[in-house]
Amino acid sequence: MEVFEKLNALLDESLDNLGLSPDEICHEIGISRAQLHRIIKEKSGLSTTLFIRQKKLDKARSFLAETDLRISEIAYLIGIESPQNFSKYFNNAFQISPTDYRKQAEIDKIATENTVEVSIAVLPFVNMSGDAGQEYFSDGITEEIINVLSHVPNLKVAGRTSSFTFKGQNKDLRLVGEQLNVAHILEGSVRRAGNRLRITAQLVKVEDGYHLWSEHYDRELKDVFDIQDEIALAILREIKVQLLGETQQTTLKRYTNNPAAYQLYLHGKFYHNKFAGAEEYNKAISYYREAIALEPAYAIAYAGIASCYLNMWFYRHLPSEQSLPLMRQATEQALQLDDTIAESYLALARMQMLYEWNFDQAAKSFKKALEFNWNTAELRGQYALLLSIRGNHAQAEKQAEQALSLEPFSLINNFYAGYVYWVAGKADAAIAQGRRLVALEPTFWGGHSLVGMNLIVQKNFDVARQHLEKACELNRNGMTLSACGALYGRAGEADKARDILDQMVALNQSQPVARYDLGIVHACLGDLNTACTYFEAAIEQHEPPMLFFKSIVRDWLTGFEQDPRYEILLGEIFG
Repeated sequence: MEVFEKLNALLDESLDNLGLSPDEICHEIGISRAQLHRIIKEKSGLSTTLFIRQKKLDKARSFLAETDLRISEIAYLIGIESPQNFSKYFNNAFQISPTDYRKQAEIDKIATENTVEVSIAVLPFVNMSGDAGQEYFSDGITEEIINVLSHVPNLKVAGRTSSFTFKGQNKDLRLVGEQLNVAHILEGSVRRAGNRLRITAQLVKVEDGYHLWSEHYDRELKDVFDIQDEIALAILREIKVQLLGETQQTTLKRYTNNPAAYQLYLHGKFYHNKFAGAEEYNKAISYYREAIALEPAYAIAYAGIASCYLNMWFYRHLPSEQSLPLMRQATEQALQLDDTIAESYLALARMQMLYEWNFDQAAKSFKKALEFNWNTAELRGQYALLLSIRGNHAQAEKQAEQALSLEPFSLINNFYAGYVYWVAGKADAAIAQGRRLVALEPTFWGGHSLVGMNLIVQKNFDVARQHLEKACELNRNGMTLSACGALYGRAGEADKARDILDQMVALNQSQPVARYDLGIVHACLGDLNTACTYFEAAIEQHEPPMLFFKSIVRDWLTGFEQDPRYEILLGEIFG
């Protein structure tokens, strides 16, 4: 066992060990004080005193979340005699007071309050219309049934992205059920001829392939909403999930009764769900706006617009001065029209978290969204990011795991899970998550980026280079280029790092490059003065990467924690 592992094992073994002095720790492990300091500095970037304090504070978080002990009692248990000092250290480490952390832990419990009793996946309904242009419609029918079922308490519904992984495949349903970890599967088909619809559906028990229920519906297009409701209720009766009173009302909530507006919304979702570039997002927005023109009170279409604009800003497709006002306007309109849908609160929570940096309000908005729909993978994946930012790594990992249990094949949720591990300082777990993403979809830049970023931490520059250069090849933007530049700077390849800076300056003429992107490359080249100028500008513009600045400094800028500018920058981000 390596010395650092022995040290962690010693400190984790019992509370009494947290009170050991550095000399006593050296005696237990069998090394000198100088060796201890060098090893801790190399592995964590912290001094011996600060490392031991961090271990104490990590233990304190567990006590705050899992026990009713008074704060003064917790301080004493972890070996900090002064409650005032404990509160100060805790706030400095996690940007939240012990009291507020305990309150937040109570809010977070909403994530684990529901016990899943029954599980189902809705496979993409087959388009039998003989017209590939109708694919959006059969996909939309499937998605709406998933949405209806996902509002049912104690019913686990596999997410859309994972269910759609099996589109066009004729796989054994038992194998599909195993991969999606569900007990039931709904499959069906849609045939549309003019204004006539024929929809068939059948519910299959995965364990033995037994058909629990099947039905077909011959209706006019204007009856599409009634058909969705009938299918959902029939399934719910069969799997014995009882719908009564308010639960039934919530489950059968309709966002519009206008079939034409609904079809336009389905077109918008079709392009939105591609999670691709600016072209697809703009197509989605265009369809959402056409739907709103027919149905001015279409709240969920406004929520879709807000999500598209936020994604285009976050992933450097559209400048902030264009995207953010439109994002805010759409979010506010969605809430004004309907404050009883999860999508509206998710749009609000993402804006509060990623742009406004109002983490308390974001937590409340996530809680509200979870109350309306606890069964949405995207919601849990985004909530995991907030928990990570706030230093609640254990709960963040639980949220990420639940998101993946609902959407095991979702690229973005797998990507967020990797971020959760990275922020927690678990480089090995983040690399493993990145490799899973690469195996799942080799052409998605995110998996390569995760692996490469975390290999920099381990100074495995050669393999990191392979992955980060591949990420740039797949998606050449400020995010991927800056990671490559940081790698070259850390690996001592200054000329290559400066070439990346030149490339980003040129790229900024055609698409946004964040101030952070430029700053981190300068920092990894050792030019901290220029870097800090960019970081200040990034904070002024509320660029999302700065929310992860603490982890970035920990992994890529060893020693910068001792620079007075570091604490100033953190204070400007977290207040």
